[in-house]
Amino acid sequence: MKSTYLLFFSFVQLVLFSCSEQGVYVNNVSNQVIQKDIAITRAISNLTPNCSLLIEIDENAQDTVLERLKLNIARDWYNHRKGLSLPLIDSTIKFVPVIDTPSLPSITDSDKILMPQKDFASFYGQNEKGETLYFYALYTDRSNFTKETNPRMYRDQVEMFGQEYADRVIEKLRNAKGPERWEIIVVSPQDPGHKKFEYAREHSDDGSFFILTRGRTYPRVCFFVNNKPYYCCEMQQHELGMRPLEDYLRR
Repeated sequence: MKSTYLLFFSFVQLVLFSCSEQGVYVNNVSNQVIQKDIAITRAISNLTPNCSLLIEIDENAQDTVLERLKLNIARDWYNHRKGLSLPLIDSTIKFVPVIDTPSLPSITDSDKILMPQKDFASFYGQNEKGETLYFYALYTDRSNFTKETNPRMYRDQVEMFGQEYADRVIEKLRNAKGPERWEIIVVSPQDPGHKKFEYAREHSDDGSFFILTRGRTYPRVCFFVNNKPYYCCEMQQHELGMRPLEDYLRR
């Protein structure tokens, strides 16, 4: 009887301890969610059309990006894009602000919810047909790129083109400088994403927009309506619409 009582008492203690541990965990998670929610609210309140966060990349970087675009055109990199007309008319080119939000859910500092994006640029301009083209430009420093740190890529190159070619590719990536460190993505009127840019410019307060990235990926076209930030998204039946940017940050 005594041993049965001791076993029962031990079981009760174990259950109570487990519940206590779970309670602490739930409380910690809840506090973190609340703190992040407050941080997002503050970050959004500070995101205004004229805030210091919304600035374009500096002129030197802009020149480097445009130099890369000219190199791509000279190398006929866009010949496979049916209906794409380049180059752009210089006087129509405009860079737009790009900001970043971290993908880590543990961020609870309002100053880190939205930050300047230095490795991602965006711009647009018109070609001789009068079409407006939009661009993303991504910067990557591969000076430490090696076949040991990228074995799969190197192996694929060897299998397809031979070791000598694969070694040259590695060296080219490692030695890339200036414009060669930028990759440019074109969004033309034939591309589905083009409509989001046009929607943003049509519905924004002043025809302007900015880009929000999440760790250099998932760029969102954002704009202000009545001085409040929104992002363009697909609604029901694939129609374009807008949602408060705050909603996206809480996801």
